Amino acid sequence: MTDDITRLGNEAEYILQSEAFNKAMDELDKGIVDMWASGSFRTTEEREEAFNRVRGARMFKERLVSLIESKKLSKAQAERRVKLRSISGHADE
Repeated sequence: MTDDITRLGNEAEYILQSEAFNKAMDELDKGIVDMWASGSFRTTEEREEAFNRVRGARMFKERLVSLIESKKLSKAQAERRVKLRSISGHADE
């Protein structure tokens, strides 16, 4: 389980650091804001759809961050277990 958490966290870090991912996110945000500012959206439905696209992309990014945080927590817990075992004299377990 810890290996899966670590692997997924590493992959999430890779994605978030990716130039392509960051460019796509920036273009999405900027494109929607530009369309909003220029009055491209004529109806409430069009504005809601644009908002939902941006919100969905941001939720995806937040989920990637969550995978990274899970990896960090898992690593810290594993390190704590090792430390506690060494303190208690059960380092060989």
